[in-house]
Amino acid sequence: MNRLVVLLGAGGSIAALIVSCSSRPNTRIGTYDSRAIAIAFGNSNEGMEFVANLHAEMTKARVAKNDSLIQHIEKTAETYQILSHLRAFSVGSVAEILEKHKAEVDLVAKEAGVQAIVSKHELIYMNAGVDTVDITLPLVRIFNASERALKWISDMPKHEPLPMLDVLLIPTEE
Repeated sequence: MNRLVVLLGAGGSIAALIVSCSSRPNTRIGTYDSRAIAIAFGNSNEGMEFVANLHAEMTKARVAKNDSLIQHIEKTAETYQILSHLRAFSVGSVAEILEKHKAEVDLVAKEAGVQAIVSKHELIYMNAGVDTVDITLPLVRIFNASERALKWISDMPKHEPLPMLDVLLIPTEE
Protein backbone atom coordinates (compact mmCIF):
# COMPACT_ATOMS: atom_id res chain seq x y z
CA MET A 1 0.00 0.00 0.00
CA ASN A 2 1.32 3.46 -0.88
CA ARG A 3 0.71 6.56 1.21
CA LEU A 4 0.69 10.12 -0.11
CA VAL A 5 2.48 12.58 2.13
CA VAL A 6 2.09 16.30 1.38
CA LEU A 7 4.86 18.56 2.58
CA LEU A 8 4.51 22.31 2.95
CA GLY A 9 7.78 23.94 2.07
CA ALA A 10 9.23 27.40 2.57
CA GLY A 11 7.30 30.18 0.84
CA GLY A 12 4.11 28.14 0.78
CA SER A 13 5.21 25.73 -1.95
CA ILE A 14 3.74 22.27 -1.73
CA ALA A 15 5.61 19.07 -2.49
CA ALA A 16 4.02 15.64 -2.63
CA LEU A 17 5.93 12.55 -1.70
CA ILE A 18 4.63 9.05 -2.18
CA VAL A 19 5.88 6.79 0.57
CA SER A 20 5.68 3.08 0.04
CA CYS A 21 4.24 1.33 3.04
CA SER A 22 3.90 -2.36 2.62
CA SER A 23 2.33 -4.31 5.42
CA ARG A 24 3.86 -7.53 4.11
CA PRO A 25 7.53 -8.38 4.56
CA ASN A 26 9.53 -9.55 1.57
CA THR A 27 9.24 -13.20 0.61
CA ARG A 28 12.38 -15.08 1.66
CA ILE A 29 13.65 -17.85 -0.60
CA GLY A 30 16.39 -20.22 0.47
CA THR A 31 18.91 -20.90 -2.27
CA TYR A 32 21.64 -23.50 -2.51
CA ASP A 33 24.41 -24.55 -4.85
CA SER A 34 23.21 -27.89 -6.21
CA ARG A 35 26.82 -28.90 -6.91
CA ALA A 36 27.59 -28.72 -3.18
CA ILE A 37 24.64 -30.98 -2.35
CA ALA A 38 25.78 -33.45 -5.03
CA ILE A 39 29.31 -33.60 -3.64
CA ALA A 40 28.13 -33.90 -0.03
CA PHE A 41 25.72 -36.70 -1.00
CA GLY A 42 28.21 -38.50 -3.25
CA ASN A 43 30.76 -38.61 -0.44
CA SER A 44 28.24 -39.54 2.26
CA ASN A 45 27.54 -43.02 3.60
CA GLU A 46 24.22 -42.91 1.77
CA GLY A 47 25.79 -42.04 -1.58
CA MET A 48 28.62 -44.53 -1.24
CA GLU A 49 26.19 -47.26 -0.18
CA PHE A 50 24.48 -47.10 -3.58
CA VAL A 51 27.80 -47.64 -5.36
CA ALA A 52 28.82 -50.42 -2.96
CA ASN A 53 25.51 -52.18 -3.61
CA LEU A 54 26.11 -51.97 -7.36
CA HIS A 55 29.55 -53.54 -6.91
CA ALA A 56 28.07 -56.32 -4.78
CA GLU A 57 25.34 -56.99 -7.35
CA MET A 58 27.97 -57.06 -10.10
CA THR A 59 30.06 -59.62 -8.19
CA LYS A 60 27.02 -61.87 -7.77
CA ALA A 61 26.05 -61.48 -11.43
CA ARG A 62 29.56 -62.40 -12.57
CA VAL A 63 29.67 -65.45 -10.30
CA ALA A 64 26.28 -66.51 -11.69
CA LYS A 65 27.50 -65.68 -15.23
CA ASN A 66 24.27 -63.75 -15.76
CA ASP A 67 25.20 -61.69 -18.81
CA SER A 68 21.92 -59.77 -19.04
CA LEU A 69 22.18 -58.73 -15.39
CA ILE A 70 25.84 -57.78 -15.87
CA GLN A 71 24.86 -55.55 -18.82
CA HIS A 72 22.04 -53.99 -16.80
CA ILE A 73 24.34 -53.23 -13.86
CA GLU A 74 27.01 -51.81 -16.18
CA LYS A 75 24.43 -49.53 -17.81
CA THR A 76 23.09 -48.48 -14.40
CA ALA A 77 26.60 -47.68 -13.14
CA GLU A 78 27.47 -45.71 -16.28
CA THR A 79 24.21 -43.75 -16.14
CA TYR A 80 24.66 -43.06 -12.42
CA GLN A 81 28.15 -41.71 -13.10
CA ILE A 82 26.82 -39.39 -15.81
CA LEU A 83 24.05 -38.20 -13.49
CA SER A 84 26.57 -37.62 -10.70
CA HIS A 85 28.76 -35.57 -13.06
CA LEU A 86 25.79 -33.45 -14.17
CA ARG A 87 24.97 -32.76 -10.54
CA ALA A 88 28.52 -32.14 -9.27
CA PHE A 89 29.98 -30.18 -12.21
CA SER A 90 26.93 -28.55 -13.82
CA VAL A 91 23.42 -27.66 -12.72
CA GLY A 92 21.83 -31.11 -12.58
CA SER A 93 18.90 -31.32 -10.18
CA VAL A 94 19.43 -32.66 -6.68
CA ALA A 95 15.74 -32.42 -5.75
CA GLU A 96 15.49 -36.23 -5.77
CA ILE A 97 18.29 -36.40 -3.18
CA LEU A 98 16.85 -33.66 -0.97
CA GLU A 99 13.35 -35.16 -1.14
CA LYS A 100 14.66 -38.21 0.75
CA HIS A 101 15.60 -35.86 3.59
CA LYS A 102 12.40 -33.82 3.70
CA ALA A 103 12.27 -33.55 7.51
CA GLU A 104 15.84 -32.19 7.68
CA VAL A 105 15.21 -29.82 4.75
CA ASP A 106 12.04 -28.55 6.46
CA LEU A 107 14.06 -27.86 9.62
CA VAL A 108 16.71 -25.94 7.63
CA ALA A 109 13.94 -23.88 6.00
CA LYS A 110 12.36 -23.06 9.36
CA GLU A 111 15.71 -22.11 10.92
CA ALA A 112 16.50 -19.84 7.95
CA GLY A 113 13.01 -18.33 7.94
CA VAL A 114 12.40 -19.06 4.26
CA GLN A 115 9.13 -19.82 2.52
CA ALA A 116 10.62 -21.80 -0.38
CA ILE A 117 13.90 -23.45 -1.38
CA VAL A 118 15.37 -23.57 -4.88
CA SER A 119 18.75 -24.15 -6.49
CA LYS A 120 20.44 -20.82 -7.10
CA HIS A 121 21.12 -22.02 -10.64
CA GLU A 122 17.37 -22.42 -11.25
CA LEU A 123 16.34 -19.02 -9.88
CA ILE A 124 16.10 -17.14 -13.16
CA TYR A 125 14.10 -14.13 -11.99
CA MET A 126 12.95 -12.50 -8.78
CA ASN A 127 11.39 -9.11 -8.17
CA ALA A 128 12.27 -6.54 -5.53
CA GLY A 129 9.87 -8.14 -3.03
CA VAL A 130 12.01 -11.27 -2.73
CA ASP A 131 15.05 -11.79 -0.53
CA THR A 132 17.36 -14.76 -0.98
CA VAL A 133 19.13 -16.58 1.83
CA ASP A 134 22.02 -18.94 1.02
CA ILE A 135 21.32 -22.20 2.85
CA THR A 136 23.91 -24.32 1.05
CA LEU A 137 25.98 -25.19 4.12
CA PRO A 138 23.04 -26.13 6.38
CA LEU A 139 21.80 -28.45 3.61
CA VAL A 140 25.30 -29.91 3.13
CA ARG A 141 25.42 -30.70 6.86
CA ILE A 142 22.47 -33.08 6.40
CA PHE A 143 24.91 -35.49 4.71
CA ASN A 144 27.68 -35.30 7.35
CA ALA A 145 30.16 -34.20 4.70
CA SER A 146 33.80 -35.13 5.26
CA GLU A 147 36.52 -32.51 5.63
CA ARG A 148 37.67 -33.37 2.11
CA ALA A 149 34.17 -32.81 0.71
CA LEU A 150 33.81 -29.57 2.69
CA LYS A 151 37.10 -28.33 1.17
CA TRP A 152 35.81 -29.04 -2.36
CA ILE A 153 32.53 -27.35 -1.50
CA SER A 154 34.28 -24.27 -0.09
CA ASP A 155 36.15 -23.87 -3.41
CA MET A 156 32.97 -24.05 -5.47
CA PRO A 157 32.05 -20.35 -5.51
CA LYS A 158 35.31 -19.72 -7.41
CA HIS A 159 34.04 -21.80 -10.34
CA GLU A 160 30.96 -21.42 -12.49
CA PRO A 161 29.05 -24.62 -13.29
CA LEU A 162 30.04 -26.24 -16.57
CA PRO A 163 27.49 -26.29 -19.39
CA MET A 164 25.54 -29.56 -19.26
CA LEU A 165 26.63 -30.52 -22.77
CA ASP A 166 30.29 -30.21 -21.78
CA VAL A 167 29.67 -32.50 -18.81
CA LEU A 168 27.91 -35.05 -21.02
CA LEU A 169 31.01 -35.14 -23.20
CA ILE A 170 33.23 -36.18 -20.26
CA PRO A 171 34.28 -39.78 -20.96
CA THR A 172 33.01 -42.37 -18.50
CA GLU A 173 35.29 -45.04 -17.08
CA GLU A 174 35.33 -48.29 -18.99
